[in-house]
Amino acid sequence: MRLYTFVHSPNPLKVRLAMAEMQMEYEAVEVNVFRGEHQTEAFARVNPQRKVPVLQDGALTLRESNAILVYLGRTRDTPRWPNVATSEALAMQWLFFESGSMSSWCSTLWWNDVVAPRLGRPGMGEGVAEQAAREISRSLDLLDGHLADRQFLLGDALSLADCSVGVAAMMLRGTRVDEPGRWPHVSAYRDAIRRRASWDEAQGEGIIDLRAP
Repeated sequence: MRLYTFVHSPNPLKVRLAMAEMQMEYEAVEVNVFRGEHQTEAFARVNPQRKVPVLQDGALTLRESNAILVYLGRTRDTPRWPNVATSEALAMQWLFFESGSMSSWCSTLWWNDVVAPRLGRPGMGEGVAEQAAREISRSLDLLDGHLADRQFLLGDALSLADCSVGVAAMMLRGTRVDEPGRWPHVSAYRDAIRRRASWDEAQGEGIIDLRAP
């Protein structure tokens, strides 16, 4: 099994975190996005969308981080993915929530408030960032309420859905919406994920501890 990844990119981190939780062995192929390695013709043959992550498992080549999480959960015997249809539907609900109501806004704020200033890159504009802050605030309100009486999305045990939503929430560290007092349960949720051995194994801090290319 081979994973095309980049240590400073959030979407590959979702998959690395899941694989660390499941104690899976795989070959990691680093694609330095900051240097434009994802734009090469060689990588385009792996993924025509020129994005990471990409998982190769035998004859299967799979892109899109949340699709990879579902594949890993369904093809491995793991407590990190529900084996009951109703529980699996809830896990899928959170994956769709991340992709539809978090990912774009988190990415905008992460780039504008964290990445661009540290790497000397242009931001996305204050108007764009403020819109992202308004939109993600609504999602954080929902997530904070859900986490008020549980440690993780599906209860007291981490699931692969947390590898997606948790990483999205981590992207907001150091941004204008990093307000633990406003969303205390989201803050506790992030802390719980960061304390796990899998976070270090997956090099989770790579999305905050950036290095210039």
